[in-house]
Amino acid sequence: MNRLPIALLLLLLSQLSLNGQRSPNIIFIMADDLGYGQVGAYGQTEIQTPCIDKMAEQGLLLTDYYAGTAVCAPSRCALMTGQHVGHTYIRGNYEIKATEQHESGQLPIPDETITVAEKLKEADYATACIGKWGLGYPLSEGDPLNQGFDFFYGYNCQRHAHSYYPKWLWRNHDKVDLGERNTVEGYSHYRLTTEARKFIVQNKNQPFFLYLAYTIPHSHIQIPATDPNFTQYLSKDWPAVQKRLAGMISLMDQDVGGILDLLKDLQIDENTLVIFTSDNGAATAGGVIKDFFNDSGPLRGIKRNIYDGGTRVPFIAHWPGVIEAGRRSNHIGAHWDLMATACEMAGVDLQPGTDSVSYLPLLRGDLEKQTQHDYVYFELHWPTKRAVRQGDWVALQENTSSVNPDINKIELYNLKADLGQENDLAANYPEKIKHFKKLLLEAHTPNKHFAFGQGRPKK
Repeated sequence: MNRLPIALLLLLLSQLSLNGQRSPNIIFIMADDLGYGQVGAYGQTEIQTPCIDKMAEQGLLLTDYYAGTAVCAPSRCALMTGQHVGHTYIRGNYEIKATEQHESGQLPIPDETITVAEKLKEADYATACIGKWGLGYPLSEGDPLNQGFDFFYGYNCQRHAHSYYPKWLWRNHDKVDLGERNTVEGYSHYRLTTEARKFIVQNKNQPFFLYLAYTIPHSHIQIPATDPNFTQYLSKDWPAVQKRLAGMISLMDQDVGGILDLLKDLQIDENTLVIFTSDNGAATAGGVIKDFFNDSGPLRGIKRNIYDGGTRVPFIAHWPGVIEAGRRSNHIGAHWDLMATACEMAGVDLQPGTDSVSYLPLLRGDLEKQTQHDYVYFELHWPTKRAVRQGDWVALQENTSSVNPDINKIELYNLKADLGQENDLAANYPEKIKHFKKLLLEAHTPNKHFAFGQGRPKK
């Protein structure tokens, strides 16, 4: 009688979820600086995003989903750690300059940080981060290969990611020369998509987690002149930069659709949750004209702004056979909820002390079992700002000079009646202001690198 080796048997058992099926794959696709209103499913009429729109038609769209905060690094830290930015180690874009010992990059998350990837490794998932990292320079404690990822390809440093024609990209700890700059072969986005597709194919027979952190449409606003996603807009009476921006978003849309098609071709689409979202609101860097495409939709504000236009982002989930097609929900979710969701999907215990709420019941349509956040909290640094949403109400402070919320005026908005946050109701609801002051204090913990009122730290 043939017997499976004990190690192999244990491996196979570890890859089974609680219902006896193989643990689902997770693909988390995150655009960079994509605004709430920049895809068709959220009201965009000029930029063509047919694949993402179809993804929404076949899956779940959330209207009230939030990034970690309104800038890159802390938003990504919230995503990876399951903590809101009042608790995360990284709360701003803190750059580390290159020395003889290391490359340039961002302030590293510490070794003791537990990431989504590390939790999924407990369930023997293959893990990859492809795209932009920004949570620790190469070989630091925060290096993605030291934070639960088996494979990394892309940009480690956020500033390096400003160019779509870099001299090189990282493959794990090796620099990959992209050849002559400003060529089709050297366009980084194409490379990221190719690597993502390879990872999916190579790991189709085991549970995997792919964190695909695209850099589109972050500045610089660059796309090959021959790309059909760009050339379709050449006849438009638009400024050149807006044509390039539209082309980049359409290119990303095409590649999101290609990944969904690949999953279907490999016959693993029904065992794969795919999420599409953004790291924060729309930006105007690189010459982009604010509101030319109604980038924030009905929301007020953009990137680096604590109003909803800076923090509320698209969220579309696709999972055939699990998510009922064409669903929309006003469930209030946030990037830090990926941690609890992934842990529940993989059948591993959630790390204590997170702020994360699993949205797996919502995906399955089991709304009675869906836990709700008491509130969601955001803060920004340099200049310091913060906001808290509870139910339909949002309280926020621009230019927070101190941790003490009495120092600066608190604005108050009812999003149900005033989605664009035009009517400050603070003077009408003094008791609510007292309540939200308590929440602002409760949500923030001290952080030696990011302190209210102390300015940008010296590098």
